[in-house]
Parts: sequence; structure tokens; C-alpha cells
Amino acid sequence: MSAALEPDRWLDALEVLARTTGAEHGQLIGIGAGREIGFNLVTNFDEQALKAFVGFDGGSPYINFRVAAAADHIARGQYDPVLHEQHYDEARSRLHSDIYVDFCDHLDIPFGCQTNLVLDGGGLIGLATLRTRKQGRTHAADRRHFAKAAQAARRAARLQERLEGEQAKLLAGAFEAIGICAFLIDQSGRLLAHTQRADTLLSNGDVALANGVLTANGRPMTLRAAIQALVQRENGHDHVRLQIDLPPDRPTLLMEGFRLPQSRWSLGRFPYAVLIANPPRKDRAGVTGFLSALYGLSPAEADIALRLLERKSRTLIAEERGVTRETLRGQIKTVYRKCGVDGEASLIGLLAAIIA
Repeated sequence: MSAALEPDRWLDALEVLARTTGAEHGQLIGIGAGREIGFNLVTNFDEQALKAFVGFDGGSPYINFRVAAAADHIARGQYDPVLHEQHYDEARSRLHSDIYVDFCDHLDIPFGCQTNLVLDGGGLIGLATLRTRKQGRTHAADRRHFAKAAQAARRAARLQERLEGEQAKLLAGAFEAIGICAFLIDQSGRLLAHTQRADTLLSNGDVALANGVLTANGRPMTLRAAIQALVQRENGHDHVRLQIDLPPDRPTLLMEGFRLPQSRWSLGRFPYAVLIANPPRKDRAGVTGFLSALYGLSPAEADIALRLLERKSRTLIAEERGVTRETLRGQIKTVYRKCGVDGEASLIGLLAAIIA
């Protein structure tokens, strides 16, 4: 349960699970529907192997005997049983390819057990242990320990998803407070939350919602294409800008999208990006409020960020703000961290895209 509040502790919890059940690895994985392969935490595992797993679509039930076994039981209305080697043996005979079997043989993880923690429209979150040939097949006692741990893991996963969902609502509330028309989307591009002004765009039909994804014709790209550019893991964009197509007698509707700073990993419900319609006025007060809502900057930190954008020296900024150089240095580091940049040049590039 502590991992739900501090997600970096999931690996520690999975390590305890593996050790208690006599397995080499503990695993927490999110796959399917909106998640695709949203995350894959495995203890004591090679990072390149995880990338290879994604590369050959390792979450497919047509090649992965673990996923295939889960799909068989889901089809029969059995959503959270503990599955193990007997079920894997049955599923192997129906696979379309041996690529995942060979993958498991190469990494020496042919055995283990698993269960579903969450199964919903976003896909599934699964818990598993992976065992080596030497460790052999699971015993009934191993599976009893695993089932007990799964009860706690299920509560933790649901709590973390709930907390991540609340983050989107809180951020939408912050945009609401400064009068910004904003849509918050998750890592798969689905709408999580929006402000009242954004709801007006939906009500008017200026922007539509199809299967949880915002759509509208626009230039130089459609709104759906802009969202895909924001959430695409490889070769995606931190910032997009487009004009929504409206009748000639309507005022121009501009939209901008920004990726948000991310925690190390999430269960897929954390706000990943924000779409802003007709960004705020470029007056200093409006921009500082915007930066505070977008990146969680304090008013002082937002003011410092703007002064850096204006290319003022640190000596001058410290003098204007009445602080020491040392205090200013610490505040600037905090600005970098909150904005997810690694230095002044990156910060200026980020702010220029927002304020230009």
C-alpha cells in the first residue's frame, strides 16, 4: 500500500514478493487497450530485454503464453484467478509464434504464476512472478503466498489509479481558477478532465469526443494528430500548435498542447499533457498564473522563470527580487526540476514556445 503513495517503492515490494514465493523476479505490467504496454516493472531484469519485449509486441496473446492464458480465463468470465504453469502449458499449443517462448528460454524465466489486479476499459494491470529452470514450477504453497500478496497489490493499484485520476481534476481546477480553457489527457491520448470553458467547446460541437479522444479538423494538423504527436513515446513533440477549423464568421480558435512533467512511472491515469484553447493573454500576471498551473511553480518561481526568459543576469534578478545569489541559485534549480528541463537554454526554449 505504501507503493501506491510512493510509486518508486513498487520494485521493493515486488522484490519481497519474489523472495517470499521462491521466484527470481517479481513483475507488475500494464497492457492492452488504452495502456498498450504502458509499463513493465520487473525486478533484477535487464533493461534491454524489456525493450526487446516491447519491440516484438510481447503483450500479444498470440505469442505470449502468459497473456494467452489470462485471455482464456477472461473469456470464461474468470477475471482474477491465480494462473500458473499448467495454464501456460495449455496456452503454448495455440500460439502463432515461438518468439516469446524463445525469449523466456533465453532469459531463463519459463515458470511462474500470475493474476490480474485491474481489468477495465484501459486494459489490465497484472502481477506475476517469474521463475528459473532451477527454481522449477510453482508449488501450491508458493501460489497461496502469491494470492495473499495479490490482494494487497490489487488494493494498492486501485488506490494509485484513484490518486492519479485526482491529479487531473486538481490540475483542471487550477486552470479553472485562472480562467483557462484546458483539456487534460493521459498517456494514451484519452481525455481525463477539462475546465468549464473547455466543456463549452464540446457542447458547441467545436471539438468532439470519440471513444474518449478529442477530435476536430484543424491546420496544419487535426486535433487527433496533435494529440498523437504529444503522447507518442518515440519522436513525439513536447509542444504542438494548431488552428481549429470553424465557420468563417466565427472567431479564430487556436489550440496548443504541452507535455507535463512526469513522475518516474505511473499506472496510466496520471495527466500526461494539456491542451489549451486560445492561450492566456501575454501580460505578466496572466503568464505567471499559467506557469503556476502548468508546472506547479510558485509565484516567485514563475517570476524568476520570466526574468530568465528576458535574458536578465542572475545578479540583476537577485537584486530586483531582493535575495542573495545563493538563494536565487536554489530557486532556479527548483524551476528547472518542476519544468522538467536541464538548464537555462532548455527553460528558455520551453517558455518561448508557451509565450511566443
